[in-house]
Amino acid sequence: MTLTRTLGSLHQQKVSKSATALFNNLGIYRFCIAVTVLDFLDILNVLDRHTNNYEKYIYSAVILGLMFAYFLRWKRVDISFAPIIFLFFFIFTGWAFVIKFLTLDLREGYVAAETMVFAIALFIPPNSIVLDAHKIVKLLTYLFSVGTVFYLVETIVKPLDVLSSVVGLHEVMFTKSIICVLALCLCILTGRQILALFVAVITAIALALRPTSTLVLALTCCLPIAFALKLRVSGFRPTAVLLSRTIAMGTLFLAAAIPLLLYFFFDDIASMIYVAETYIKADLLGGHSNTDFRLAILRLSFDAIDRTSFWYGSALTGGVTVPLGMLPEWQGWWATGNVNGQAPIHSDFVIVFVLMGILGYILFALAFYLVLKNRFRELARRDTRGSGVVLQAIAIIAVVALLIYCSDEPYLAYYNHSNVVWLLLLISEVAMKSTIIDRSERRYQTALSRESLLNRPRG
Repeated sequence: MTLTRTLGSLHQQKVSKSATALFNNLGIYRFCIAVTVLDFLDILNVLDRHTNNYEKYIYSAVILGLMFAYFLRWKRVDISFAPIIFLFFFIFTGWAFVIKFLTLDLREGYVAAETMVFAIALFIPPNSIVLDAHKIVKLLTYLFSVGTVFYLVETIVKPLDVLSSVVGLHEVMFTKSIICVLALCLCILTGRQILALFVAVITAIALALRPTSTLVLALTCCLPIAFALKLRVSGFRPTAVLLSRTIAMGTLFLAAAIPLLLYFFFDDIASMIYVAETYIKADLLGGHSNTDFRLAILRLSFDAIDRTSFWYGSALTGGVTVPLGMLPEWQGWWATGNVNGQAPIHSDFVIVFVLMGILGYILFALAFYLVLKNRFRELARRDTRGSGVVLQAIAIIAVVALLIYCSDEPYLAYYNHSNVVWLLLLISEVAMKSTIIDRSERRYQTALSRESLLNRPRG
């Protein structure tokens, strides 16, 4: 009993001396949660119109302000390569956008402002934060579940005739469906079976109303990882970690390899993609496949690489659209209602390839590899347990889902949708170098308090 009190007292002294703030109360956490909720409520997708991008400017300014505030508060920079790569990714793309805006008055650019959310971890030094993991996991589980309901509402409301006459409002933003993947996997990790069934039903209905092969592929890759890592939550299971690692790293390898294979062997690889995607979306889901439209955009994107440099692309001076309306087979459809017949490149990996060449492409893929590697390394530690495991597991699943969505859409351009993924990465990064308070920890502290009261001298 005396040893228990002594260890508990030393633990409390260590926490009080090393940690100066509760992560749950930090501005970046609350701000990203607010953006996530706003994205749920934006059923008409006002934030996705990109008319002047004022919302994205405000979003970027707030994160930069918080980053500067944390630097002034702790006056330290914690070196970690993955956040550094994504920080420089924002700096270089942002600087290129500013130059084009000031010199050519062009607002078109490729600035992934939400990657700064993850980069903020650089300015939160080790042992400076206490993180209530159980409270965060509980909040995110219910929040993501609510998000699936709002996504279902969008799939119901958007196709209505009352909105079909309004340009841009009748199309469901299927990029929001990533929240269904995160919600279902988080319910599995936390063992909430009834809530998992509810989310699964909501997701199935939404998928029937708005068929999307991207969501199907994400669920196919992420659900096995969630079930495998659920074993890790309950105890140290090396096999479960190995299985999930194989799926995650395999997804990253394919996401990075397919654009390169398309570049060198376009006709052969494109025919395989066309058959597979058409089968999933048209034959299985009963939707309409637009793979030929996406492949035409990719072909034009690779032509742009041939006109610049394979090694460094356009050095961030090029655009993120291609003149699809100039092709004879697309003039009658795409050129109508689209500025100069331009179509956005439907892949973040291809965009990086076009703008930064193979050198930037390798760094982009390397950053995701380091993110996954660090989180699996954390899961391999026996002292990582409880909700701390859940935070690392859902971050891994979020990265895998992000890789799939980035391969099919310019997903990083939608800061409001991808914000939630970078929030999960920030939480997991801070958790790896912070004091974690879990439900078991709170019970331990409660038991110590009760023991102290029982052994207090009377009279």
